[in-house]
Amino acid sequence: MPQDVTVKIADATVDQLRWFATTVLGIDLGPNPNIRIETLRAKIASAGYQRDDITVLDSVGATAPVAAATAETPAHAVDPGSYQRGPKATIMIDRQEGPGGDRAVFVAVNGKSMLIPRAQTCEVGLPYVEVLAHATQTLYDMDEEGNISSRDVPLYPMRILSMPAAA
Repeated sequence: MPQDVTVKIADATVDQLRWFATTVLGIDLGPNPNIRIETLRAKIASAGYQRDDITVLDSVGATAPVAAATAETPAHAVDPGSYQRGPKATIMIDRQEGPGGDRAVFVAVNGKSMLIPRAQTCEVGLPYVEVLAHATQTLYDMDEEGNISSRDVPLYPMRILSMPAAA
């Protein structure tokens, strides 16, 4: 099973930087397989990432085949902290139309972040479920008379499949 490793950005390989930029930060690097390491470092910095190290899977850059996913895929926790050790709920975040609709969803609670894959059953801590439930966007509509109305809709359509039993 892959483990997380922390690597200094200055010492990270191209594969590690590419994985971190696309998977953790959600940066679209395009199809260029020969992107330069300096370009990757600049894109990570321009995305607002300010630390001097990154956390990646130890298997990133390895040539060994990855084991097939199980029916329940755990969300990849970048820095799960105590929120992933407490009660958990089983959720599924649906795919959406448009750009980024198949990407994993980045969720953070008090500085503890994780990526939750879409269209897969995942167990996540209750604080992350609450953040997703409150993540909304406001849509505006105009009627024939020119009146504008607004409505809040979920930013990430999520299904809660199971919750922990009440204490």
